[in-house]
Amino acid sequence: MVSGTDMPSVLLWGTIGLAIVAAIVGLMVWDARRRKSPSVLLDVIAAMARVWVAIVVLGIVVTIIRWVSGGPYDLTEMPVSLRWPTELPCQSRGGGITGEGAVLHCAVADSASATVSGLDGGLRALLGFGSVLSLLVAAVPGVVIAVLGQRALTRAPFAARSARWLLVSAIVVLVAGTLGSLLNDVGSFLVAQSVLAEPIADSPVTAPRAFSLNPPVWPLGVALGLGALSVIFQQGARLQRETEGLV
Repeated sequence: MVSGTDMPSVLLWGTIGLAIVAAIVGLMVWDARRRKSPSVLLDVIAAMARVWVAIVVLGIVVTIIRWVSGGPYDLTEMPVSLRWPTELPCQSRGGGITGEGAVLHCAVADSASATVSGLDGGLRALLGFGSVLSLLVAAVPGVVIAVLGQRALTRAPFAARSARWLLVSAIVVLVAGTLGSLLNDVGSFLVAQSVLAEPIADSPVTAPRAFSLNPPVWPLGVALGLGALSVIFQQGARLQRETEGLV
């Protein structure tokens, strides 16, 4: 992500970033052609997947270092209770808003990005473990693509190993994706209760009054898809063995 207050400079740095990515992809294409890869496109995709996995692993290492270092911790969605500066129709029983042009009728802010320090070891462990699990899920697509791509390049796309990797990936996504999200929710709520226990003077922000768990649905959907692919690859491996036996 590239951000800043000056749009031309943000666009410039974004263009430079895209140029660097394009150069890296170009080097991958050149290397695949130099090695006379049976499929240049598949070779490049598998290489990019390995790079993605390496980046995620680096993120996990950085998260663990932050976890044990005791320094400030960044939260992207710390639950808060925010009182809007003016009464809106959704916040009061009577009254309304009239006017010309764009009019704000209702607004709710229930989370905030925050940097906190002085957390005890239990909270740091809770947040760190949740972040590691979430990053682990992010690495799964890269691992699956890298493994399947490598097997396809060796002309054994339906090897039994591919089916096992897909099944393991489905379990990892289901368990780590669900548990990581829940741990992050619980940890963020406890942090909010800790740092906002005493209201800040003249601040409309207070700790949330209620806590709710919202298990994500997407890990189940992704796990079902990977599980179905695992069964398909198992059938493909069986047919591949039968075909090789006939030859």
